[in-house]
Amino acid sequence: MPELPELNVISERLTALLSGQSITKISVFNHLVIHGLPVEDFSKRAVGEAFQKCEADGKFLIMTLENYEIVINPMLTGKFRVFTRYRNPTKMDMLSIQTDGPSIWYSDTKKMGRVYLVPRGDYSSVAGFSDRGPSAMDPALTLDSFILRLKRFNGQIKNVLRNQRFLKGIGNAYADEILLYAGILPFRKRSSLNLQEVERLFVSMKKVLTRIEEILVERSLDDITTEKRDFLMIHNKGGGICPLCGGRVSEVRANRFKTSYCQSCQK
Repeated sequence: MPELPELNVISERLTALLSGQSITKISVFNHLVIHGLPVEDFSKRAVGEAFQKCEADGKFLIMTLENYEIVINPMLTGKFRVFTRYRNPTKMDMLSIQTDGPSIWYSDTKKMGRVYLVPRGDYSSVAGFSDRGPSAMDPALTLDSFILRLKRFNGQIKNVLRNQRFLKGIGNAYADEILLYAGILPFRKRSSLNLQEVERLFVSMKKVLTRIEEILVERSLDDITTEKRDFLMIHNKGGGICPLCGGRVSEVRANRFKTSYCQSCQK
């Protein structure tokens, strides 16, 4: 699942490739991902519009046109690819947006993603867009504001990190990475963390997400799309070796989500 660091890099790449290009055709191959408009309207309204920019907003990718915005929430398995020539769609391809130059293709093996076409700046029809917190990578997010926001949320700390109402952009995998670096068990109650642990959590979040984005910037769009996450320290490494202490990595599954952690490093 693309999280904020991936979407930041993807949006920069798409802006560089698509800025100024006019949409010549939108093809929808699976109507399940289109929300807020009939498929026929979605396919026609933005034709002729030129791309202005693409940007990440938490777990959403926003493609800004002249009068509209295409908003995509890729959910668990949504992926973005760019091609310079037309290709036949596969079962995983949900839609393609062709321009005067390259075309962008959105695929989704689980068909769980949501794609919207909205007037610029109007996100009222986009599910899950309102009432979110600031970006986890926002330079304006200070330790003091982080502490104040954290106090509003209860439950297991990993679930709090993944809660987009707390902060935008952290998903399952990177929550595991942040908590390992912070030395905090993912199952700890938020209320059980002392001030020193909260400060470690804030520093870890900033460092881990920044490090991941720096790695992704050096990779191709295809590598990012296929999620070659060889840089992960602990997520999805159950039974393996913890890179920090050499102990065994533990792992549990619940509600389709996997949690990886080290019982030695995390308390």
